[in-house]
Amino acid sequence: MTVNGAVWRYQLTAQERALLGRTDHDALGARPDVLVVGGGVLGVSTAAACAEAGLGRVLLIETGRLGTGATGGATGLLIPEPHQWSDPEPFVDLERASLKRWRDLEESLPGGVGLVELDWLGLAPHDSGFAAHQPRAVEWLNPGQVEELIPGLARPMEGALIRRQARVNPLRAVARLAAGLPAVATGVAATSVTIRGDQIVAVGTSAGVISPGAVVFATGRPPVLDGLPLDIPSDRVKGHLLVTEPTDVRLPGIVAPLATQIENGQLLAGGTFDLGDETPAVQPEVIDSIVDGLAATLPALSGVGVSHQWCCFRPRHPDRRPVIDKVPGLANAWLTSGHFRTGILNAPVTAAVLARWIRADEPPAEAGTWSATRFRGR
Repeated sequence: MTVNGAVWRYQLTAQERALLGRTDHDALGARPDVLVVGGGVLGVSTAAACAEAGLGRVLLIETGRLGTGATGGATGLLIPEPHQWSDPEPFVDLERASLKRWRDLEESLPGGVGLVELDWLGLAPHDSGFAAHQPRAVEWLNPGQVEELIPGLARPMEGALIRRQARVNPLRAVARLAAGLPAVATGVAATSVTIRGDQIVAVGTSAGVISPGAVVFATGRPPVLDGLPLDIPSDRVKGHLLVTEPTDVRLPGIVAPLATQIENGQLLAGGTFDLGDETPAVQPEVIDSIVDGLAATLPALSGVGVSHQWCCFRPRHPDRRPVIDKVPGLANAWLTSGHFRTGILNAPVTAAVLARWIRADEPPAEAGTWSATRFRGR
């Protein structure tokens, strides 16, 4: 039987699942020093970083359960190095720093965040499939070497091997981070803000009014709230993913664009770009195309069953870079949005940037790259 839903929740313990619905009712009556709006991996990471930085009382609110939306539907891949072929240098630097922070969290949090170290192997029928400039981190493999790692490919492939990348179960990471937060309230929706001068003095919610010292909006796309004047262009792109039934095929970690080896002999595949599809339902024909692609590349996967199938919407800005900035015109409100396909990877370093900015009024390096105002005049 195929489950319509991401595999990640089914890998959690009962305690981890309970943490995703955590609600500290008493915290809603207090005046938090920092209010974080949004319970995805970016919001939870930001609340954790603010608490660790000693910023006083930190409260996180989330409309549903923690990790819903793009976080719960993500692949959980932490692969900064392959982005050297597609992203500008500041973005790659951010991703590298964030992978280091994920590793630090794995060491410092009780029980870690569930980080799994693994290699990334990109397949191409010939070397023109990659950029002419090969970064030093890449090992170029000839077809014979690729065949040793992945026997039975449908045709000879060259490959680019990058070692020491990683992945997480995104919901497990969120649950482990949430366990250490001082105050969480799920099932609480932000609805409005009250602004006096350059300060947000109140945030209206479905559970009453909260009067914070500082506010961070980590809501995927820029928040739409009564009283909050924001005009930042964004959209969302639907993507499908699946996990196969257990198979005897063993991959050497992440094999792009084929699949990623996960637990119990299962493979994670997909990450489609379903432009124009705004329906929340899984489309069977898209799942079929992913399965067909697996078999076309590696015939041993012909007839493989699907254990879990799902889709999610990934938020993005027109230039495919996130916003990490103060809310324009406000002195005590910050925003991060539009992380698209790298929200899981970039969460810890984005959180550290925001916590440092709140504590020491220190914006990120190359602040214009992440500015909320960079789209003006478009």
